[in-house]
Amino acid sequence: MREIVFVTEKFSHKSHKLTASLNMYADLIFDDEEYYPAVDGNDGREVDDYLMVRAKYKSRVLNLLGQAFYGISDTCGEAVDVRLLYMLERMARSVHWKSMDEVETWLMDRGIPFTKRRRVDTKK
Repeated sequence: MREIVFVTEKFSHKSHKLTASLNMYADLIFDDEEYYPAVDGNDGREVDDYLMVRAKYKSRVLNLLGQAFYGISDTCGEAVDVRLLYMLERMARSVHWKSMDEVETWLMDRGIPFTKRRRVDTKK
């Protein structure tokens, strides 16, 4: 499935990208990636924070996003995953969720369970 991009930023000391996609188990995955290039003899590194909403909770996310956009999710395809990705694209175009903290807060405020993890990878 496709990746929905919420934020892409480049700074002199790092780049940042916030995306959403579905994994092979149909879970909703948000990836907050920061890449720090090698500088002054230090290796570059990539830090990824992942937030996962299990597949069984995706319909709750879709319903809440649909409410935010006045029920438009009912008009954008038959498959739940297609409608969910469409609504996430709308959120991205509306400049919602510029950070993982905003996604996490939105989910917590609505009682949607999720898990988080971090991965740090040193690039030589």
